[in-house]
Amino acid sequence: MSKNLDENNIYQLLYEEIPSDDDSETSCDDSDNDADYCLPSREVVISESSSDSEYEDSEILNLDNHNIYLLPSPLKKTRLSLKRKNNNKDGEIPKKLPVSRRQLFSNFNFEEGDMSGIQPLATPSSSQSSQPQINIQQNHNETNTPFIPPIWSKNNNNMHSSPLFTSLEGVTSIIENLPFCNPINIFNTLFNDEIMNLIVFQTNLYAQQKQTKTGKSFIRTNLSEIKTFIGINLLMGIKKQCSYRDYWLSSPDLHDSYISSLMPVNRFGWLLAHIHLNDNTVMPKKNTHNYDKLYKLRPFISILLSNFQKTYNPHQIVSIDESMVKFTGRNSNKQYMPKKPIKRGFKIWCLVDKHGYLWNFEIYTGKVGDSVENQLGARVVKQLSQPIQNKNHLLFFDNYFTSYPLMTYLKSKNIHACGTINLTRKHLPNFKKDKDLKLGEYDWFVDQGDILIVKWRDKRIVSLLSNFHNPEDATAVQRRSNYGFMSKSFKKARKWWHRLFFHFIDTAIVNSHVIYKQTTNTNITMKDFRREISRSLVSKTLVEKRAVQNKSKISPVELKKNKPFVPNIIRLEQAAHQPQRGTRRRCARCSTKKNEVRTEWMCCVCNVPLCLGKNKNCFALYHNTQEG
Repeated sequence: MSKNLDENNIYQLLYEEIPSDDDSETSCDDSDNDADYCLPSREVVISESSSDSEYEDSEILNLDNHNIYLLPSPLKKTRLSLKRKNNNKDGEIPKKLPVSRRQLFSNFNFEEGDMSGIQPLATPSSSQSSQPQINIQQNHNETNTPFIPPIWSKNNNNMHSSPLFTSLEGVTSIIENLPFCNPINIFNTLFNDEIMNLIVFQTNLYAQQKQTKTGKSFIRTNLSEIKTFIGINLLMGIKKQCSYRDYWLSSPDLHDSYISSLMPVNRFGWLLAHIHLNDNTVMPKKNTHNYDKLYKLRPFISILLSNFQKTYNPHQIVSIDESMVKFTGRNSNKQYMPKKPIKRGFKIWCLVDKHGYLWNFEIYTGKVGDSVENQLGARVVKQLSQPIQNKNHLLFFDNYFTSYPLMTYLKSKNIHACGTINLTRKHLPNFKKDKDLKLGEYDWFVDQGDILIVKWRDKRIVSLLSNFHNPEDATAVQRRSNYGFMSKSFKKARKWWHRLFFHFIDTAIVNSHVIYKQTTNTNITMKDFRREISRSLVSKTLVEKRAVQNKSKISPVELKKNKPFVPNIIRLEQAAHQPQRGTRRRCARCSTKKNEVRTEWMCCVCNVPLCLGKNKNCFALYHNTQEG
């Protein structure tokens, strides 16, 4: 079956199958196209004043990414012919046919690389005035140093020496100048009064704004009440219930007499509903230039991050990784990671040192607009590690961040980095096949800049990229599994930012625990440390309520080494401690096994017996000295 085709249909059939770069598909990993290292992007600018008569039937071809060639374009000529046809009053078709697609490359031998059949494009320095001036400009955002591809070899002649760490590490003078280095003082340094007062002010402001709309009155909160509220939440992370109201239930199997004695349930619920960290009335609107997805948290996390960095200098060994905060509600900041234990929640990029101290962090808020951020992993590493540049830190991360251009960048900033890497990344050598490596064997290559890549056979293949290791140095390590358990302020939150707020309270406790162990050399568990902070935060409220009741049903006394023990934060609280008569018991301060001393006086708040007489006053000494 034949069909008559005119010239236009023939041209359409000839060129409709020519693939374009935008429609083509590739399985190549483009994640290494780092703007700081890849070849500078070149912009072609054609002067408007130049004549395009000679180029109206030509097109620019860039075959080798270095030279630009001018080729005759049958497609453009076809479009020109169609344009002339439409402009022709008589409607006649031009007799001259364009060059066919086969003729386009007839004089070019692709296999041998012969470019003789192609006319080179004129450069800006060309003296031919009839051709347009083409300026090749480098993007100003790119670095001036061009990317140098690696040359991998087995040559390990360069000496790999251990970098000299040139920075202080550990606590700063802020911690060293504390009068008493106890858990609550360290926590108050990180989670300081500036944050507490911010919470008090913004909570009262939000309640006032709400009263203006609804007309419902409220009782203003204060610093002591906010501390008690946070202390109760910390304890709820240890003594977990399905709902916060269960702690106040009258049912004896769920009722918690300690928590319920600190605050009424309705007041706790009011604080939970009204607690705020920023003013909603001045929040920038969406799609404006200063819109911030983390506006509700911004003052809080800014102050907290500053406190984290002012009070502690990270160890030489640091690590960058991601942390997930579980959240299943609806929010644009929520991320979905199906291969992670916590699949839905907020992602936080973290820089943590060897001891587990969170020194720098960034909350990931997703893509900006419709554009997807390229080189996200490299950008995160550069941003988080910027404050530790030129100090010879040893930085470790996983294959999500690792790339060859990133390693060369970190090496130039005196950051010695190592990370696992996916062998499908760009600029990597060809290793032995997996089947040729036995358990414990490894293969390696080094480039001209002392960047090392290793492929090691364990139960699975493990690949590492490093800019400071020596491939010939080997050591033995012991395997270990995850250990320990950290309680946290876990609660169902209707407001998305509540999860991040309570998460960073837990982070402040962890950082305080790291500092406390380093400064006191005390091996205290995270649970006991958390209990001590919670008890200190609620101490003032606890003492005030017991003074009103005169005698509490709940005693703060613990049996410790066969003597009654009251926490210092309660014992030294300078309010409401009053003596009262009771049965004769052994003095909590001066009585010993060898010298037993009994007294009829006791403290109505501490609920411990104490000597009170003309010649001996254990009551005053017990409430005014650290050693009791």
